[in-house]
Amino acid sequence: MRLFVVSNDEDTCTGLRLAGIEGVVVSGAADAVAAIETAAADSNIGVIAVNRALMNALGGYPSEFRAAHGLPILVEVPDTGGLPASGSVAKYVREAVGIKE
Repeated sequence: MRLFVVSNDEDTCTGLRLAGIEGVVVSGAADAVAAIETAAADSNIGVIAVNRALMNALGGYPSEFRAAHGLPILVEVPDTGGLPASGSVAKYVREAVGIKE
């Protein structure tokens, strides 16, 4: 399964592309929802990562998405210019699927 990123930050997408992770840059919440739904339709994608600022702009959509979909899981990742990361992507994925450490 692949990781896919949806971000409103070009630097985030560029950095992740260099690491071999595909993604799209969107301009707002409506575009993000469309990109998430398109990614969710791809059975090869197991994790959709959305940057923190964009996730906040989505309001209740992430909760609705998680309730409606077992896979792919939807996780929040830190922004490049925002608060420093409090953990790794692996930590965010564990939290998203409900694994307690």
